[in-house]
Amino acid sequence: MGGSGIFRPEVTRPLGIQDRVLAWGLGLERLAMLIHDLPAIGDIYFASMPWLREAPLSRA
Repeated sequence: MGGSGIFRPEVTRPLGIQDRVLAWGLGLERLAMLIHDLPAIGDIYFASMPWLREAPLSRA
């Protein structure tokens, strides 16, 4: 559930960091995927809106 990893030297060296940098996080998106039975993280951020394509255009 929680993501983790090591930053690559290409990311840290330009910042003057010579040591390895570990990172980790809670991964709330992954928890939401589990709760809502979503197959991909992108489904949280990109909604499909078929109603928008089907709605008639009106002139006001």
